[in-house]
Amino acid sequence: MKRIAILLAPLAFVSAAYAQDLPTVADADGNGTWSLVELQAVWTDMSEDTFKAVDANADGAVDQTELQAAWDNAVITAPA
Repeated sequence: MKRIAILLAPLAFVSAAYAQDLPTVADADGNGTWSLVELQAVWTDMSEDTFKAVDANADGAVDQTELQAAWDNAVITAPA
């Protein structure tokens, strides 16, 4: 088992080196969630369909959990 850990350790380092943090998104209206327009300030090419994919509970707003899940699952990626 130690051999596997030793062999996989460099892969974990490489993955961490390429991991990117979720960009900061301004909550312009201060309501604690983001609208399509607020997210488009960062992801300028975000469509309504992508917004709906990020808005997992379909309430018309994206909260921090939904945004992080979309980032982690590559629904959204680093802005161009």
